[in-house]
Amino acid sequence: MSQIPPQRGPNASYTPAQIRRNRLIFLGVVLVIAGLVAFVVVGPHDTKDQSATLKAGDCFQNIGTDKAAKAKKLACTDPHADYKVLKMDKDGVVDTFSCSDVPGTSGSLTEMGAGGSFVVCFKENDEKGKK
Repeated sequence: MSQIPPQRGPNASYTPAQIRRNRLIFLGVVLVIAGLVAFVVVGPHDTKDQSATLKAGDCFQNIGTDKAAKAKKLACTDPHADYKVLKMDKDGVVDTFSCSDVPGTSGSLTEMGAGGSFVVCFKENDEKGKK
């Protein structure tokens, strides 16, 4: 009787080192894809609203919308710093009352929530883009 040689599986030609390397490559690709998905879902971290930290003299850019403003505090000479804070009213609720006595006001940002309410009175930034 003759013996039948053992059948070779699909990975019979790979050495243990090659199998380990291929698994690490696969794991790396999976981690990169997971990181990209997480970045898309969570988004960039610089989109946090800094409205509550503004004070008179600060400059900011609206990174939100006109209806849902989000302030990003910037140096007044930054080319993206569109507005300059004239007054921060931590007890303010209605922008027309808080900003009516502030000369030069061209707009306001009102925030009301569980953490309290405030009104930011601002104007166009004259120092924008100047060094």
